[in-house]
Amino acid sequence: MMLSPMITAAVAPSATTGDHWLYVAAPFLLYLATVVGLVLAGPGGRGTDIVSVLCHPISGSLRRLTGYPGWSMAGVLTGLFLLGVGVVGLYWDVAYHIDFGRDEVLFTPSHTMIVLALGGLIVTAGVTVLFATLERDPSVPLIAGLRVPRSAVALGVLGLCGLLAFPLDDVWHRAFGLDITLWSPTHLMLVGAGGLATVPLWLMMVEARAGAEPTLLGRGIEALALGAILTGVSTFQGEFDFGVPQFQILYYPVLAALAAGFALVLARLALGPGGTLKALAAYLVIRGVVALVVGGALGHTVPRFPLYLAAALAVEATAWWLGTEHRLRFAVVAGALVGIVGVGGEIALVIALGWFHLSPGFLPKAMVLAPVAGGAAAVLAAGLGRVVAGGRQVGAGALAAGGVALLAVLAIPLPRNVGEVEAFIRLDPVGKSANVEVELQPPDAAEGATAFGLVSWQGGGRMLSELRQVGPGRYVSSAPVPITGTWKTMVGLQRGNEVMAAPIYLPADVEIGASAVPALTERRTPFVRNTEVLLREAHDGPAWPAIVAYSSLAAMAAVWVTLFAWCARGAARRPDRPAGKPPVAPRTTQPATPRPATWAT
Repeated sequence: MMLSPMITAAVAPSATTGDHWLYVAAPFLLYLATVVGLVLAGPGGRGTDIVSVLCHPISGSLRRLTGYPGWSMAGVLTGLFLLGVGVVGLYWDVAYHIDFGRDEVLFTPSHTMIVLALGGLIVTAGVTVLFATLERDPSVPLIAGLRVPRSAVALGVLGLCGLLAFPLDDVWHRAFGLDITLWSPTHLMLVGAGGLATVPLWLMMVEARAGAEPTLLGRGIEALALGAILTGVSTFQGEFDFGVPQFQILYYPVLAALAAGFALVLARLALGPGGTLKALAAYLVIRGVVALVVGGALGHTVPRFPLYLAAALAVEATAWWLGTEHRLRFAVVAGALVGIVGVGGEIALVIALGWFHLSPGFLPKAMVLAPVAGGAAAVLAAGLGRVVAGGRQVGAGALAAGGVALLAVLAIPLPRNVGEVEAFIRLDPVGKSANVEVELQPPDAAEGATAFGLVSWQGGGRMLSELRQVGPGRYVSSAPVPITGTWKTMVGLQRGNEVMAAPIYLPADVEIGASAVPALTERRTPFVRNTEVLLREAHDGPAWPAIVAYSSLAAMAAVWVTLFAWCARGAARRPDRPAGKPPVAPRTTQPATPRPATWAT
């Protein structure tokens, strides 16, 4: 399992070599060098203690370079750095498990990067409070003698939730085995805490705008923060990024529409004309670097990613056509177009690249659910966008409706049933691989399928082969697939809410007591739920760990949403203007009166 705390033997090469640990150390050495440079470039430190002496020049350097108060930039840049380390660790970890299977040890470099990133969010929150307090920024709420930005509170809570997920993850695996799914409840806590921590980092810049005169670099950092939000909400698509989906393929358009609808609509409201393209450029740089590190430098399966270009253009076109004054109207139309035009572009990309198995049978339902997902996410983004002056704000009723719609479209593709389908599999060996012929009973079993093909993994990489029809119910592989060593090969079939698989070759796994499924020249076998092949390590367990895990996930999600609303409410009360300039009133019939920031909600 990715992020697993269990220690097992594996045939995979070691993931803890000295060279691999350099990928952990190098970013932190670069961060330390940057801090030293800011100290040397800043004005002389004030005070008698070492903290004041160091913080003052750092704050001065950050303000001069970005135009934002030092406390804001200290928190934002540290948080973005840590989340960058964490996202590399996450995709590295997933890629390792897809390529080689289980870890040999607990503290692999990728696990360590994830832990440092999540724990570092708490440190980042403390750093932000420290700088704001030393700077005596009057715009930041004062509590118990400390200047505490709301965004720092949210960031610290997210980091704490991420760390709390680790012991819960251990309980989960002890109860249910060593699964390899990104979407277990404990993994959703980890991924959710890290991915959504990008939101309070952006809000940290919004909180500081009253005393800011952003430079070109400062504006670039805000675009980077919004691109990081797009990256963060896209991490839930991880199993599609690596082309080994375990859930209905319908989740891909739903999740892509959700991510693009939320992040790109928010970017357009925050940055104005061209804002979606600026955030998209930052996202592409982040994901490009991750792909180069994981797929290039580390030599693992490349984590591909949606480009969101069509979605960004759809949002920009909607803003040009309708404007953004009426934010609910803008969000609904932009989100729906993201689900149609934007998702259509991503589906075309998947088909062109052969990213994972995709059949036309899923398009009708995808074109219904994706616009709803995009529209619902965009409405929530417009609600969060209340921190940006101007326009008619989205009401509580619309936000509640958006939340309900979002939960509904996430629940619809959840079932994974099994139909009565049997496969007669014939192999024609070619060295260590084989060409495959699959004959289905009933012969029309794959007609209207949403996905149908061969996939191989954990032999040092991941391979796909299409199944081409040569007769009624008869299909042959487009290329040979591996049938020896540590490789695992299966034929997958998805149709409607049925997600099935039939094994072709599986090696024995003595650690979990799993027998081999040999590569026979001929085999007749029924299709089973795909998790019986993909998650051989998983087993049944007591009910209470699942109750604790899912209840904790629901509680954390509720806390996160509440914190974001609280931060947005506080930031919306702040004058959104550079220091010394008149306030920018919302474009309504009555001028807005800026109110001082308080802890009251």
